[in-house]
Amino acid sequence: MKVQSMIWDPLIRFFHWTVAAMFLLNFLVFEEGDTNHRWAGYYILAALAIRILWGFVGSKNARFKNFLPTPSGIKHHLHLLKSKQFEVSKGHNPIGGLMVFALLFCLLSSGISGWMMGLDAFWGEDWLEEIHELIANTTMMLVVFHVSAVVLFSKFGPVNLIKQMITGQRDKQSK
Repeated sequence: MKVQSMIWDPLIRFFHWTVAAMFLLNFLVFEEGDTNHRWAGYYILAALAIRILWGFVGSKNARFKNFLPTPSGIKHHLHLLKSKQFEVSKGHNPIGGLMVFALLFCLLSSGISGWMMGLDAFWGEDWLEEIHELIANTTMMLVVFHVSAVVLFSKFGPVNLIKQMITGQRDKQSK
């Protein structure tokens, strides 16, 4: 018999999917500097502010302290993956936690650098535009890696991570 347990709260799931949509629209569809591009960036910054706060006061799996990756945890997780073993964690595994922090950092850096480009002090500065573009490209590279890992883990691992992020629930076999 399957028993479901809540793993991702509604705020985390809403943040995840809306920020993913806004980033992809900004990267693939909206023209750089256009109103839609700027407003999507502002949305991402506002959502990040809420997510960062939620990382300190939110549900157990949303709190940063509960998935802070350590070098030993990352090493252990990589060792398990090399030996084709999958560790089922109650939230993010160490590599997943590392990805969360990398994505949050890149999204925040991209949003701040984009906002700065509209300030009089930085208007027309090529170096800032190049940094913004580099960060956006790095973020997209992380997104591709993240999505690839989630698809592979969902297909070959013990849990369907995609379903979890949609429903918030993890199916568990009960004894």
